[in-house]
Amino acid sequence: MVRYSETFRVVLLFLFLPLFSFCSREDVVLDIELPPTPILSIKTSWGVITSSHLRLREEPNLESRAITTLWRGYVLEIVSQGPEKETVEDGYDYWYRINFDGLQGWVFGSYLDIFDSRDQAETAAREMQ
Repeated sequence: MVRYSETFRVVLLFLFLPLFSFCSREDVVLDIELPPTPILSIKTSWGVITSSHLRLREEPNLESRAITTLWRGYVLEIVSQGPEKETVEDGYDYWYRINFDGLQGWVFGSYLDIFDSRDQAETAAREMQ
């Protein structure tokens, strides 16, 4: 019986010893670097309207309902670009999904100058007036 008791204690010791080794007060901080992806790295572009006026549309086509009219020199945040270039009137360009003053819609790119920063776009807009 004594031998069984000692063996049982040794087995218990080996079973529970690993459990206690995981209970430490030090937090291990892992430094994980993720590669850049389109979802994690979003680059915002800005546009300035170069024509006298431009219709903001619900969809990227001329048949789509116009939401409002935007005017020359307005600065727009470009959210995305359509998948392929199209010909509209005399222009060959992309449709761009934009934000402007709480509105969101599509404008045709032939009537925009596009910039990498809002500051550049605002400077260009001031110079148009």
